Amino acid sequence: MRANLWGTIMVISSNPRRTRVLVTTLLVSIPLVLAVVGCRTDSSPKVLPFGVMDVPRAAETLRGTAQLSGWALSESGIRQVSVYVDRKYAATATLVGSRPDVAKAYAAFSNHPDSGWTVQLDTSAFPPGPHELTVQATADDGATRDLATILVNIVKP
Repeated sequence: MRANLWGTIMVISSNPRRTRVLVTTLLVSIPLVLAVVGCRTDSSPKVLPFGVMDVPRAAETLRGTAQLSGWALSESGIRQVSVYVDRKYAATATLVGSRPDVAKAYAAFSNHPDSGWTVQLDTSAFPPGPHELTVQATADDGATRDLATILVNIVKP
């Protein structure tokens, strides 16, 4: 019989003794027989970080000091999370530690207990109206990725 598998396979970490692999399956036709038929190694030492901005949500209105928060993960750990307003640097988040929801969802990451971040953004520095808010994570190995870009509306308190 023939089995069809659609999805992704990502190597989470690798060392001479053990390789961790995350398999995300979108659709499987049974019966499934999984065999390793080849291996390709990416020589690049940088794996992009990933995560989300939980607060605020797109199209929210911000005033005064607004709290932004979310989480970020990377195989090498997270060095910093930066906030940009209209593509200009605005603030650096504080890495706040424990996110049990993230730890449960991404248990393969050894640095998952330290995935949370938060920042207080002083919106009085920006004129009232719509603004583009971007959150960017930088991993300990220097890899950088935008976690979210949303439009928010800033009003004066």
